[in-house]
Amino acid sequence: MSSTTKEWTLQAGEELRVEVDFGQSVELRLVSGHAEYFGAELGREAVYTLSGENGAVFSWEGCTLAVTGECASAYVAGETPMASFINLHVAAQQRRAAAHRAAEAGGAAAGPRILIVGPEDSGKTSLARLLLNYAVRQGETPVFVNLDPADGKVTVPGTLAAMAMTKPVDIECGFMGYAVPSSSGLPDAPLVWQFGHEDPAANPQLFNLLVDGAAAAIGRRMAADPWAAASGVIVDTRGTSDLAQDKVVMHAVDALGIDIVVVVGNERMFSVLEKRMEARSAGAGVSVVKMPRSGGVVDRTALYKQQLNAKAVKQYFYGTPREQVASFSAVVNFDDIRILRIGEDVVAPSSTLPLGEERKITDTLVSAVEPDESLVHSLLAVTDGPRRTDGDSMAVDTADPDGVIGIQALGFVSVSKVEMDRRRLIIVSPVPGRLQKQVLLYGNTKWVETAT
Repeated sequence: MSSTTKEWTLQAGEELRVEVDFGQSVELRLVSGHAEYFGAELGREAVYTLSGENGAVFSWEGCTLAVTGECASAYVAGETPMASFINLHVAAQQRRAAAHRAAEAGGAAAGPRILIVGPEDSGKTSLARLLLNYAVRQGETPVFVNLDPADGKVTVPGTLAAMAMTKPVDIECGFMGYAVPSSSGLPDAPLVWQFGHEDPAANPQLFNLLVDGAAAAIGRRMAADPWAAASGVIVDTRGTSDLAQDKVVMHAVDALGIDIVVVVGNERMFSVLEKRMEARSAGAGVSVVKMPRSGGVVDRTALYKQQLNAKAVKQYFYGTPREQVASFSAVVNFDDIRILRIGEDVVAPSSTLPLGEERKITDTLVSAVEPDESLVHSLLAVTDGPRRTDGDSMAVDTADPDGVIGIQALGFVSVSKVEMDRRRLIIVSPVPGRLQKQVLLYGNTKWVETAT
């Protein structure tokens, strides 16, 4: 049974908003005119396949689009926040131009450093993607920082990431186009840190340490590449409705040298942040900007988010429909690896401690994980942590002798089976051959591989 094709005509300043369920797919084609998807230009007559996607195709001048397949929802909207978004981009681009001139004159290149905050499902990531694409289209190479561990947009969930943007975000597979093993090569590969939780509040001390590590890595890149320094940084964050107690956001502002905080879709949050920045002596020069929430933003259900992250993990191991990659099974003996955990999953409340005793801070406690059946479906970060010589204890203390706190993840493997009688794991890896690294970092992220 053939799919039906419907043509949509957009006038200047309108956008086509589409929602496509998981398990369904539609083909999008630009028939005439000019259009863009979150700032990335559509090629004339090129076919783009969307699945499990909520998105919008915008046209500044008008266009005709052809959509083949069944959308959960599709409609043309004339009221969009694009005027506000383009004004923000123009302001950022003026800062970049000034920074490039300063660098050419032998001065310090300091491009805009933008951090985007707002409630969940307010369009933060869409705005970050649009600003990045506009910058790249003008020859810039901004650094994108993902501080939302709940969303596997760059790589697998439970991680933080930073990457230099050298090309527009792929229309079909998003930021994952930079992360799948076969795509784009090493220069574009993101830097990734295993956090192991979806919410920064689960371990704020560790989260802040990882942000510090990302800031240091970005600083090294900026020092070595004045053009990147002038291109600036754009940071996406975890959705929150109340910044009154959100100290990780303020830590990120300081650590990453943020000078523009963009608040999407929340008047109260804008007011709180504006007052907070004015009251902080360290906040001098930090502008707080308010952006409207797009009417096309969809409130995502818990099931949708679960499906979205499952899709991201599957893309990591098997690529996208357009750029498929192979993953491989491998056998790993318990004695050949060391699985480490940073922090504790469950911390006893202070009320349960003996009278007069205080709970010890365990957010950065490094401990060994003894393999058992609970590891099945776990995603483990492969690191370059040092091997232990024969006779060394597998136990690790809070001094972190292996330096695994803040260590970058080289990649990820999925545990598909634990064979306790043979003392070995069966893992899925995007790289063929035996596992070359010994130290793996445990996180709470699980992935059950399915056929679909």
